[in-house]
Formats: sequence, C-alpha cells, structure tokens
Amino acid sequence: MPSFLARLRAAGSREPGAGNPILEGPVDRTLLGLSVPMIMAMVLVTAFGLVDMLYLGRYSREAMAAVSLSFPIAYLIHSIAGALGQGATSLVSRLIGGGDERQLRNFLWHALIVIGIFAAVITPLGLLLAPAALRRMGAEPGVTEGAILYTQVAFASSAFSLLPMVLNSLFRGEGDTIYPFKVMAVALALNVVLDPLFIFGPGPFPEMGVAGAAVTTAVSFLFASLMVLRELRNPRRRVRYDRAAWSWSPALLRGWANVSAPAFVANLSMPLSAYLITDMLAGYGTDAIAAFGAGTRLLSFVFLPTLGISMSMMIMVGQNHGAGRRDRVRETTLLTLRYALILMGVLSLPVILFPAWSLRIFTDEPTVIAAGVGLARWVTLARPMLSIVNITAFWFHAQGNGMMGMLPNFGMRVLLEPVGVWVGLKLGALQGGWLGMAAADLVGGVLCLALLFWRLGAYMRDAPAPVRPAAAPGAPSR
Repeated sequence: MPSFLARLRAAGSREPGAGNPILEGPVDRTLLGLSVPMIMAMVLVTAFGLVDMLYLGRYSREAMAAVSLSFPIAYLIHSIAGALGQGATSLVSRLIGGGDERQLRNFLWHALIVIGIFAAVITPLGLLLAPAALRRMGAEPGVTEGAILYTQVAFASSAFSLLPMVLNSLFRGEGDTIYPFKVMAVALALNVVLDPLFIFGPGPFPEMGVAGAAVTTAVSFLFASLMVLRELRNPRRRVRYDRAAWSWSPALLRGWANVSAPAFVANLSMPLSAYLITDMLAGYGTDAIAAFGAGTRLLSFVFLPTLGISMSMMIMVGQNHGAGRRDRVRETTLLTLRYALILMGVLSLPVILFPAWSLRIFTDEPTVIAAGVGLARWVTLARPMLSIVNITAFWFHAQGNGMMGMLPNFGMRVLLEPVGVWVGLKLGALQGGWLGMAAADLVGGVLCLALLFWRLGAYMRDAPAPVRPAAAPGAPSR
C-alpha cells in the first residue's frame, strides 16, 4: 500500500501522457488510497476545535462558553473556504481529466486573486459587524467580550484560513490527498504546543485566555499557508506557479462559481438546521438542548470517514468525467456507495448498542445523557442513509453541476430534518423528536439514492458511442 500511495501522490505531478492511477489504476485501490489520507486530514481539522476546548475548559467556564457563542459567526469563514475548496477540487480534477495543462496552471492565479479579494472583504466586515451580532445574543457580559475577542482575531487572520484550505483543495483535485494531510498535521502539532502557552501565559508568554486560542489557530494556519505556497513552486506539480500560463478567464471563474456558490448555500444549511432544531427543543429544557449538542458532535465523528470517502469519489469522478471515462465514473460511484454504507454501519454499531456510554465522551451530566440516549440510538441507526445524501451531492459537484449538488444537503438539512423533528415532537415529545429526525434521514437517503441511480443511468445512456478504427484499404467490411 505505501508504494501505491506514492504512485497516487505522484499522479498529480506527472506530465500528460504519463500513467495516472485515477484514470488507469484499479478503482477500488485508488479510491481507498485517496480516502485514507483524506479522512485523516478531516480528523485533524476537527481536532483543532477539540484541542481549543480542552485547554479552554481548564482555563474557565466563561472561556468555553465564549468560543461556543462565537461559533456561528466564525463558521462563516470556514463555510466560505469549504465552498471555494469544493469548487476548486471539482474544477482542477476536470481540467486534469481533460488534459488542459495551461488552464490548470492559469486557474492557480485566479484562485490566489479570489482568495485575496475574499480576505479583503471578510476581514473589515467581520471586525465591524461581529461585535454587534454577538452582543445581540444576550449572553453574560464576560462571555460576550471573550467571544468578540475570539472573532476579531479570526476575522483579522481570515487570509491564513482561506489560503491552506483552498489551495490544499487544488492538490486534492490533482489526486494528492497526502500532502494536505501533512500540512494539517504540522498545523495541529503547532496548535497543541502553542495553545497552553498563549492561553495560560506561563513564563514570558502573555496570558491571553480566549484570544490566545484564536492567536494560536492563526499562527498555525499561517505556517500551513507558507507550506502550501512553497509547495506550489515544486516543478513536478501539475498545479504550480507559471507566469506564462496567466490570462484573465471569466470561463474559469464561472466554472469555479458554478460549484462553489451552491456549495456555500449548502454549507450554511447545517448551522441553519441546527438553529431551527435547537429553537424547537428549547421548550423541552436545557437538558434537551445539551443532549442535541452532544449527540450531534458524536454523530459528526461517526460520519467523518464516509465524508472523506465521498470527497475522494469527487476527485475520481471529476478526473474520469473530464477524460470521458464514464465506465470508471459508474464503477467509482457504485463502489463509494458500498464502502460508505459498510463503513457507516460498522462505526454506528457501538453507538447503537451503547448510546449512554458513547454520550459520556462529551458529557458526564446524567440528565443530559438520559435525554440524548434516543438521539444516539435512533438517529445513528438511520445515519448511514445520510452518507447517500453526501455522495449524491459530491457526484453532481464532480461534474460541475453545483445547483443539483446543493439540493440534497439543503433539502435534507433545511426541510426534511426540521420537519421530521417538529412532527415527532408533536406526536411523541422529545423521544418522538429523535425518531422524527431518524425518519427524515431515512426518507432523504431513499430519495437521494433514487435520484443518483436515475441520473447515473441517464449519464451512461448519454455516453458517446466508441469510435471504431477505419478499416484498411481493401479489407473486408463486417
């Protein structure tokens, strides 16, 4: 496997005509080879928040609450970076599949310009508007001021978040998921070392509390940005600096925006769904809200591996779609469905069998655990169907169809889940709400599976007929 991973990483740095495992290698091994580093990188990104909360929890209760309060606003930066990254991965993979090397390198310059524009807009707007938005939430003054400090540092350093998250997506589009993992591993290691120094202020370091956690994250992502920018000088990279390739291309920007803009809307649907469900649960007390928070964090960890497989599928589908290899698009899609459902079933089993024990990872409050057992058991039982929703979304993204890619997640998060919870609460109180959420996952998964098979069938039927070589002069016709 290590030698195969090395070949897979090298695929993104080979010239046209050289062997590319994504286009030519065994689909199952290639998909798994892409997925393992992708999943590990996603775990590391999630670990950033956990490390901050671990140290801030030892610092003060108000510090933890401040970071939680700032999450919906600070999440805006990650939503933008994630959407730009999805669009970049889709576009790069299709350009590589189509063999358009000049436009591939031209896109890098467009990506750097767009990152600069977004950072220049986000930073002043965030610094100006975030404090008022946080004060309107009505939290304790100490918590609010801590949240303001955290978001000010986050918005002031937004360029450091955008650069590695977006540019790593270019490497993933090449088929290299290993280098982005290394970048995030170095950044997380820095975060682990620097967090206690800037939060607690031992020795010569200043005690900064909540602001220290934000500063540490900014420094870590600054280092990640430098690593990524340096790697773009690698002459063996297919995506690399090339001044001769630069030319202003509205078509490239449209191809990027066609995926990124709908992906941004889909990303915003997740906090919107959480807000709607939390609002409905408020009538059932603090324990219900806390159980929802602990349960969703638990489910997000269970769901991470299948999300990584789905994103790896997007790379393979994008490159093979660009190369006209529809047979490999179909094989990749069906294998991804199989792997995701099997993996999700295996990872869900311990939570389904031991829901209370699983919730204790995030809370030790008996009343919260009692309220969340139904969520941990029933929603986890149905959660494998949610992997189909993400696979469907990424399948459309891979081909540049952002609007169709937006519908599965947006419909699931904003329509089906809130409606399912609302109906369940009306019929069966809190436990009914959890069952309603599980039912929504089942319905959403079945609908997306039907949509995916319908469009995949049409995609294969529309494939151009293979061109037969012309018969030699004088050869008998068949």
